Amino acid sequence: MSETLSLAPQQELWQLSARELAVLLREEMVRWWRQEARLHRIIAHLDNGGARNLGYTSVTGLVADIARCSGPEVKKLVKRALVTNPSHSIDGTEIPAAAPLAGDAAREGEISPEHVDKIVRVLEKIPATTPVEDREFAERSLVELARKAGTSQISKLGKEILGHLDPDGPEPRDTPDPTRALHFHQRKDGSAKFDGYLDPISAAKTLALLDPLAQSQPNDPSDDPLRRGRAERYGDAFMEMVALAASHPESPNRSGGRADLIVTIPLADLKAELGKACLDMVTDITASEARILACDCKIIPMMLDGKGQPLEVGRAKRLVTDAIRYILAVRDKGCAFPNCSRSPRHCEAHHVVAWAHGGLTEVGNLVLLCAHHHRLLHRSDWTLRMVNELPEFTPPEFIDPWRRSRSNRHTAQPRAA
Repeated sequence: MSETLSLAPQQELWQLSARELAVLLREEMVRWWRQEARLHRIIAHLDNGGARNLGYTSVTGLVADIARCSGPEVKKLVKRALVTNPSHSIDGTEIPAAAPLAGDAAREGEISPEHVDKIVRVLEKIPATTPVEDREFAERSLVELARKAGTSQISKLGKEILGHLDPDGPEPRDTPDPTRALHFHQRKDGSAKFDGYLDPISAAKTLALLDPLAQSQPNDPSDDPLRRGRAERYGDAFMEMVALAASHPESPNRSGGRADLIVTIPLADLKAELGKACLDMVTDITASEARILACDCKIIPMMLDGKGQPLEVGRAKRLVTDAIRYILAVRDKGCAFPNCSRSPRHCEAHHVVAWAHGGLTEVGNLVLLCAHHHRLLHRSDWTLRMVNELPEFTPPEFIDPWRRSRSNRHTAQPRAA
């Protein structure tokens, strides 16, 4: 039976013997492991739609903002949470955890977070064709050893298990033919799924454009790889590349300038952020998404009859003119969101008081925001106001209970255009 020790209120650490301190350290470590396991459960619940309800595209970004931390430790914490706890499908069906036994042991305080990492690393290397009972036996063996051994012994047993379950190792990859192909399937909701491959030269040219756009900005804690996964970062980078190409004077779109999208929505729905809008006459989007597009777009007035047929179409007018955009670039020097360092050419103009609510399209009511922070501001409880003609942001209560305002401290530093 293990010895327990409680530190009396009047006792100080220096009054304890080395043996008593060691026992106390063990108790505190177990308590710490159990507390992290509780964090895992909270994070897993937030991953089941909670983070998106708060305006975040991933639970990792939410955890990083709440913890005011960035780096591999946050990513490891979220990964532990998701592999040791069940998740739920769209219809609410529970999906079992990838490492349920490791999760149970962690909640009991029997194994440390580092033990969980080692166990998961082995489980991830087990071939998908392995029978379920063999996989369960492997996890059970690793967890039982972890209850009484160090992490290095977990790695040794993992190698033995993998040598037994997968003696030939992973199959070599087939190299695709040096050709270019792009396949896409557009779904009913208007989204599209892409697949394809590029020859080495084309791949090098494409990645030379995508890689810089997908990397986090220097000295920018708000834009690190933890807030967006690799696939999401490259998806955003691809859209930035499309936006840059569309804004080129020789771009082959209808207007010869920025690409035009046709969004139709009743003005009342746009103001209330209720109902749906129609994108390019085909795809339904939410009124909230339409407001994001309405921040920086061309407005084409169109008069419809009672049956929705167009009677008269006015001339296109861009809300944010080039002159206004130049002034914003000089004032904000890029994305105005706290700690973001995206340059002006990667930003969109955002109305502080929404245009649909009567907000004027003038410098005092506009700020530059990168696409990521523009979406976050529209979809979350972050708020924005102008103070002394400069943008000031207030975080949600779950990030800062005192809701202390913040501004971008990097705006005084020169940025590339």
